[in-house]
Amino acid sequence: MKHKSKVFRDFLMMLAATTVSIILTFGTTAIVDRKKQRAEKREMVMMIMYDMRESLSEFQRSDEAMNSFFETQVDVVAHPEKFEGSYNALAIGLPMPSYTTTTENIFRSNIETIQTIGNILFVETVSSFYDVRSRYKSEVVDRFMEEASDAISRFESLRDLETPGYIFTGGLFLNALSRDFEQCKLMMKVSDKDLEVFDRQQQKIREAAGINPLEETEKASLKVVRQRAELNQAREAGKGNNP
Repeated sequence: MKHKSKVFRDFLMMLAATTVSIILTFGTTAIVDRKKQRAEKREMVMMIMYDMRESLSEFQRSDEAMNSFFETQVDVVAHPEKFEGSYNALAIGLPMPSYTTTTENIFRSNIETIQTIGNILFVETVSSFYDVRSRYKSEVVDRFMEEASDAISRFESLRDLETPGYIFTGGLFLNALSRDFEQCKLMMKVSDKDLEVFDRQQQKIREAAGINPLEETEKASLKVVRQRAELNQAREAGKGNNP
């Protein structure tokens, strides 16, 4: 009888040890998985928030550039004799935002984004931000650039260019972008300091790769502006030389 009791106790102890081992194994795995999921979520959120911050900064610079353009425009229109020497001052005021749509494409095309982030309101707000960003680019920057590229080489075009309208519309878009960005920061508890740390990490990667996308884009944009101005001047000269 004592032998059977001992065997039973040994069995219970072995069962308990096995149960504890299973709990520890699966519990540890679950903890590791949760940490991994939280890390993936944070990384994705930071990537998106960083893209939003950089885009907002680019459009703020574009807004400042258009205001600078307007100040020069007013001065030149009031003093037509200054037009010949105003090219550089006007060209500096052309909005040339530099950003990529890579993060947006990943965000919009990957259904796992919603599952990983797990915050529908955040996803909707980010979508709104990207929609407004696209409209700002097409309705303000692109249209203004098309008109302004002609205006810096033709006084009549500069005189007739309604720059205040573009600045006003751009300001509305900027307010919407800023509002969406701040809401996302609050929802996901992302601070400016967090974004600065992420920015330094990205900067190190770009430096290691020898990449400076902002500088490359600015050079290409300025080249386009110069070429458009040269073409417009050639057209004007051609009109005068027609028999």
